[in-house]
Amino acid sequence: MKRLFVLLLFVLVANAASAQYTAVRVNALGLATGTVNAGVDVAVAEKWSVEASAYWNPISTESLRTKVLGAVVGVRRWRFEPHVGFFWGVHSAVAQYRVGNRNKRYNGWTVGVGASAGYSWMLHRRWNFSLEGGLGLYYMNDTRWNPAPPPGEDVFLRHYRRIVLAPAKLEASFSYMF
Repeated sequence: MKRLFVLLLFVLVANAASAQYTAVRVNALGLATGTVNAGVDVAVAEKWSVEASAYWNPISTESLRTKVLGAVVGVRRWRFEPHVGFFWGVHSAVAQYRVGNRNKRYNGWTVGVGASAGYSWMLHRRWNFSLEGGLGLYYMNDTRWNPAPPPGEDVFLRHYRRIVLAPAKLEASFSYMF
């Protein structure tokens, strides 16, 4: 994670100071679920950009738990120029989670790769709105248990490892470009 931060910082500093080469974004769909998130998208070539996003969901109650901490790093290929129009990309993701309800709890981590496509509209000179969706292949390693077993039964911990094909990205994001 530290290497990724240093790489992104290097790209930001090395990039020209022209307008609209860097975008900072927030996923509105993520915010609607209580997930605090932010991302940066830096143009590195005429039709290419590098993106990095972080996600954190701190919600934890007695009946619902959705503690998630994740990061996504990827590359995007734009049809005409960065931050405008159609794009496709590939990305890698890592997350640690502790989710569940009154009957089942899951505690574990996941890593994976995926591909996505989307479209970005300019709302104003420095503001964009983007829609993006994609699929990914994830390796998941978690422990499952019932936190409130029926009377007379023990709590059983079950360890699972599996590979899952799942939606990788679903974003409706607002970006500020500088």
